[in-house]
Amino acid sequence: MQIINVISSILLLSFTMFWQIFWALIIGFGISAVIQALVSKAEVAKTLPDNSFKSLVKAGIMGSASSSCSYASVAIA
Repeated sequence: MQIINVISSILLLSFTMFWQIFWALIIGFGISAVIQALVSKAEVAKTLPDNSFKSLVKAGIMGSASSSCSYASVAIA
C-alpha cells in the first residue's frame, strides 16, 4: 500500500509542476513561432553578422526576451 502512496505522490507532484509551467511554455513557444514566422534569415544574418562581442550581446538580449521558456530562447538567439 505504501508503494501506491509513493507513486500517487510522484504523479501528483509531476502534474502540479507541469500545470505551473504550462503557461510559460505556451508563451515561450508562441513568441518563438511568431519571430520565426516574421523574421527572415537574411535579417538575422544582417543583425548578427559575426561572432563579435557586440553580436553576442545582441543575441543574448534577444534570447532573454523569452526567458519564460528556454526552448524559445535558443530559437530567438
